[in-house]
Amino acid sequence: MKDLRSLLIDCRIELRKQARDFQKSELCERLDLAIQAQSTANASAALAGASQDAAPSAAPGKTQTVSQVALAWQTAARDLKFSDPAIYTRLGDKVMRLLEAKTLVDPATEILQLQAALAELQGKLDAGEQARQALAAEHDTLLGAVAKAVPRLKDSGDRLAVALARLAWLKSEADKVAAGVPTAAAAKRAPEPQDTVPTPELLGAVAAGAATLSKEQREWCVGEAMVLTGFQFTPVELLEKGDAHVARLIVDARKG
Repeated sequence: MKDLRSLLIDCRIELRKQARDFQKSELCERLDLAIQAQSTANASAALAGASQDAAPSAAPGKTQTVSQVALAWQTAARDLKFSDPAIYTRLGDKVMRLLEAKTLVDPATEILQLQAALAELQGKLDAGEQARQALAAEHDTLLGAVAKAVPRLKDSGDRLAVALARLAWLKSEADKVAAGVPTAAAAKRAPEPQDTVPTPELLGAVAAGAATLSKEQREWCVGEAMVLTGFQFTPVELLEKGDAHVARLIVDARKG
């Protein structure tokens, strides 16, 4: 059935090429009717097969599904492209106006376009991942260099806080050198009374968990934290919370 319809269409195309005004002849009209009859027979066979597959027990005369109706219209419209191109063109324009579109993309072309867009997005994602890995490597290298520069501060869970404490420590040591106080000599001298008051750099390192307080410094920090918090905690409660928590209370209160 389909082969016969295709043969009739090919014959009509060749006759139009050979005979002038063939579309006005009786033979052309007969070919159009034959092609239309074959198209109707093919569509009826397709609809009957689809109905049997979808609902073998359905009663005769049951309303066709939307897909079946769409298939029938599609077949009829495709025949118009050969039998009456002018009507087919007007029908296509009407469909485009209803869809509010200028062009319709073939499904195969649309799939290719989506695949190209997906490949482009995957490329951007891969480039972003490479940039992230490079940034992470630079971050680790920088933290490692700071750790080597200030090994006296131990590492804790918060790597960024420890790194900031180490940088503050380095700045403090640089300020001492600029003031003419050798750091090595300062480390060897005997503790003085004012050493019981920890420096801001030491408080930052303790708050980050990278250093600890001496007994005298801890006692001073407990008293300072009680005053800064309005005596919300007792000395015992502050000691139980640990050096890092006490130092953090002081640092945050001074920032506020």
